[in-house]
Amino acid sequence: MTATRLRLAPAERRQQIIDAARVLYSDRAYDDVSTAEVAEAAGVARGLINHYFGDKRELFLQVMRESILMPTQALPDYDGKSLEERARLTMSWILDAATTYGQAWISASGAANLHGSSDIQAVVDEADDRAARLVLDALGLPDTPRLRARLRPTAALTKAVCREWLQRGTFTRDEALGLLTDSVLLFVQKESP
Repeated sequence: MTATRLRLAPAERRQQIIDAARVLYSDRAYDDVSTAEVAEAAGVARGLINHYFGDKRELFLQVMRESILMPTQALPDYDGKSLEERARLTMSWILDAATTYGQAWISASGAANLHGSSDIQAVVDEADDRAARLVLDALGLPDTPRLRARLRPTAALTKAVCREWLQRGTFTRDEALGLLTDSVLLFVQKESP
């Protein structure tokens, strides 16, 4: 008996492939996942991967883009909160997102040096810049190039702390939150007038 394929709109079919690839990449390295496996997991013909993405690398880059973006849920209410309270709430919100996205986010966010690729690093850099802008906005600070440059390095620290907390279990959530909150405050307060 032949399996019946559900007809989907192109955007839905494309997302179906991305979702299947994300699951495979969350457990295995890029080189260990073939396009045939992605196609099978997505329930599509292998040619559709090339049709939508061109090649395996472009598919991986799209999975990374979606996996390392900051979450879209609303930030907590910050009315009347001090800078320290805002920083703690923001970092808690980021840790909640890391819990939600879990292994896929950690794997993708740590893949920047995969084969020394500049295209992968560009995706990570773009996400880090967006994260810096979001944190500045949440803290009620101006989005200046200098402050953004001071915050971008905290993205690498945040990823490393999340790996220690979620993968290795060397930090509790509270320890991770304290370390990240203190670090963000250190980076932005040294710059404040």
